[in-house]
Amino acid sequence: MRILKFFAFLIIILFIANFTSAQTGNDKIVATVGNTFISSDEFLQRYEMTPMFRKQIKRITPSLKLEFLYSLISEKLWAQQAEQLGLDTTSAMKFVDDEFEKMFARDAFYHREILDKIKISDEDLIRAYARSSKKLLVNYLFSTNEKEIENLYNMLNAGVPFDSVLVVRPEADEQKKPEEIVFGQMDENVQDSLYSLKVGGYTQPILTPDGWYIFRLTNTIKQVFNSESDKENATESVKKTLEAYQTKKIFRDFYYKFFRDKKVNVNKPMFQSLARKISDILTEKKFNYRIKDGDPVYLEPDEAIKIEDEFGNDSLKLNYIDFTNEPISLRKFINILTFEEFNSKTTDLMSIAKQLDGATRKEIENELLSRQAIKDGLQNLPSVQNDLKMWRESYLSQMLQKKFIDSAKISNDEVYNYYLKYNKNESFPEEVNIVEVLTDSPDTVSKVMEELNKGADIRKLAAKYTQRSWAKNKSGEFGFFPITMFGKIGKIASNMNVGEFFGPLKVPGGYSIFKLIGKRAAKIDTAQPFEKVKDELRNYLALKKDKSAITNYTVELAKKFGVDIDLAALEKIEVTNINMLAYRLLGFGGRITAAPLLTPNVEWVEPYLKSVNINP
Repeated sequence: MRILKFFAFLIIILFIANFTSAQTGNDKIVATVGNTFISSDEFLQRYEMTPMFRKQIKRITPSLKLEFLYSLISEKLWAQQAEQLGLDTTSAMKFVDDEFEKMFARDAFYHREILDKIKISDEDLIRAYARSSKKLLVNYLFSTNEKEIENLYNMLNAGVPFDSVLVVRPEADEQKKPEEIVFGQMDENVQDSLYSLKVGGYTQPILTPDGWYIFRLTNTIKQVFNSESDKENATESVKKTLEAYQTKKIFRDFYYKFFRDKKVNVNKPMFQSLARKISDILTEKKFNYRIKDGDPVYLEPDEAIKIEDEFGNDSLKLNYIDFTNEPISLRKFINILTFEEFNSKTTDLMSIAKQLDGATRKEIENELLSRQAIKDGLQNLPSVQNDLKMWRESYLSQMLQKKFIDSAKISNDEVYNYYLKYNKNESFPEEVNIVEVLTDSPDTVSKVMEELNKGADIRKLAAKYTQRSWAKNKSGEFGFFPITMFGKIGKIASNMNVGEFFGPLKVPGGYSIFKLIGKRAAKIDTAQPFEKVKDELRNYLALKKDKSAITNYTVELAKKFGVDIDLAALEKIEVTNINMLAYRLLGFGGRITAAPLLTPNVEWVEPYLKSVNINP
């Protein structure tokens, strides 16, 4: 539907505003590795944000934590060795250090200038909560022409009924029923206009990215929150919505003031030449690797080197972005493109030029923001320094391991055959979510059924009666699970409609009475395109081929630098069993994984312990 096109902004903003690094609240050293250490905060952040096989099985959590710590220790060992070998002084590592410092300083600048200035008053919260308690049913008139929408507005003001105007309009076909609007779904100014209307009233013409709208409030629906949990969730949602609105306003004001007097020039002939070279390389790669239309084609480091060779050293030294102080050379900008994983779904020259123009503009903005953040000393904040240390050590470790990977020659055919064999589409069954009362007492079954027939909330009954201990503290709610689980319950729930009840059903443990509260359709996760995963697969195959050498080298590094583990501190770290890959959305744009991904490496532990006469 047309009206839904401009509703999506808040989701991204809320994720940015609410991302926080995991904290234990009592940071301790879990392991000392040579001249560095692993804190409980770093361990928790890395563990929580790293997907692992069987992570969801609680009984093996202690062993998974220990194995993860061993892998993290391995990373620190390799990073220290990389420093001793001078890899930290290479131009590649200096570039990475510089980019990460700018990235995290810029993120801290965003927090200081945007997020830290968000203030929600009690009055705002009360007013917003009142609005969230009702849904608005609206109809609308739409036009991309300002004069036409003004004519429609004049007709309404002259007394022509809204429905009489709408019925002859093309947008009437999209409104067989009025659109349902909930609080937080629309831009704040549009929302203010709608909530100020009385039923039957209409707004002035409102300009949106799609065009012009006139909204008519057709009716309202009162939303009832049946439980304290529903009320708390609604209050939290309202607060997040208000924070998102404020974030958008503060950001807009900041952006205008910060950039209004700044002008930076770009070398136009160099831009055009770079666009042509990237287009040629990506077009050829798309054809050679049979990359499907619509799949992104990435600019890889080896291809960036090829582009640099075509330009030559003299051209690479020239200024591409002409800042007054410290301009950015063409060589550095090409490095930035690969660091930021430049890609495009279409590879013709016009599309690449458009993508490159956006990347250039974004780099200018990022550079100006980063320079101001560093000028203000934000790179020295403890949180920024912790991020820099974590990512720097991860990169150093990878650089040294790459020497081992490069020594294990893996052909393109080996990589592609492995891709064809293992990287297949994956099917997932339909999922359901229920609230259940499980009891082995026939009397309790009778009480629950009687209360439900009177309209009682099953959550309250579950909190009181259910004997399924792990669901009791969630008022009987299971959370989404595949319909192949929980025997008959899953099968029956798959044939129910959301909101329906079933029971009593005889199950192991007693009798189950449940309500279906959610459904997710079966899905198929499409395999990643070969071009996107080929380097990762090559690294995996190389590691597999040279695993023995890596294990032996890690043992020697452990003996060289020394390792000390505080098992008591590790045991006290409470982790979840949620298996996920999370991304951190950075202030002013950009994203990275919430923590560096960690390659499992535990085989070194047993031979190391034996070598230092410690029983494993």
